[in-house]
Amino acid sequence: MAEKKIQENPLPEPAEPAQPKPEPKPRFCMPSFTKTPPQDLYRQLLPAMLFLLTFVTVMTMLLTYMDTFARGAQQFRLNMSRDYELKIPQESDYLVAYVRQWHLGPRPNKEAPAPIYTAQAKLLDQLLGEVYNGTFVEILPRGHRDPTTLFLEVERGWSGLAVRAAPRDHLELGGSARTLNACLSPLDHPIQVPFNESDEHDTFFRSRVLCLPLYTVLLAAEATRAHYVLLGGPPHLHHVPFHKVQLQVIEYRSNDAGARNQTAQFLLTKNYTVAATFPDSIMFALNH
Repeated sequence: MAEKKIQENPLPEPAEPAQPKPEPKPRFCMPSFTKTPPQDLYRQLLPAMLFLLTFVTVMTMLLTYMDTFARGAQQFRLNMSRDYELKIPQESDYLVAYVRQWHLGPRPNKEAPAPIYTAQAKLLDQLLGEVYNGTFVEILPRGHRDPTTLFLEVERGWSGLAVRAAPRDHLELGGSARTLNACLSPLDHPIQVPFNESDEHDTFFRSRVLCLPLYTVLLAAEATRAHYVLLGGPPHLHHVPFHKVQLQVIEYRSNDAGARNQTAQFLLTKNYTVAATFPDSIMFALNH
């Protein structure tokens, strides 16, 4: 009987653990444009249309600006590397008045080094005597004031003009002489040329410099009868009407022996003689 009861009441089997129900997957429903009223459809599409219109407008403006900027930069580089001739006669009253009024002018008396009685000043005393209140013109490509003209200015009361092609050197000129930022023109009319200049960090930058004929500079400075003229770089004397000027002493300074010889040959034909030679210059005196 006991075995029969065991067979009739078997042990309960262990229950299987309940499995979690799978979460329903999200469904993405595309809006039905066919069933959307026109007004609601416009409201839904308006932000996207405004964004697209704004994007196209901004990109068009940006591309136009970049193209204009590139063209302007290219034209600027072209202008800075090109010489421009100004077809104005060197003796034109308008040109002389323009240079005198807009480029010449009294400068504040900046501090200058102590004057030195140079060998050139001694020779000038031998040629002209101890002249007081004389007139000088010094035209150099770059550098500070020449010690000879500075001595004449401080010790003898001379007045004159200091010309520099380098814009920075022009601004740093000392003394009380009038100054001019210019170079000598190789022609009988003005030209504008690019000028490369470097700073203390050897960084090059380019500017434009006005090149004037020597005769124009003399007229503007009222120095057609100057006692002493100092020239550096290419002298460009061929366009000077020497029958209209009286330059007592001309000193040409250059490290190029060929340029010094050519200048000497030219001035010998203009009633000048070689007064003295120096390591880097030649001094000429006008025959009376």
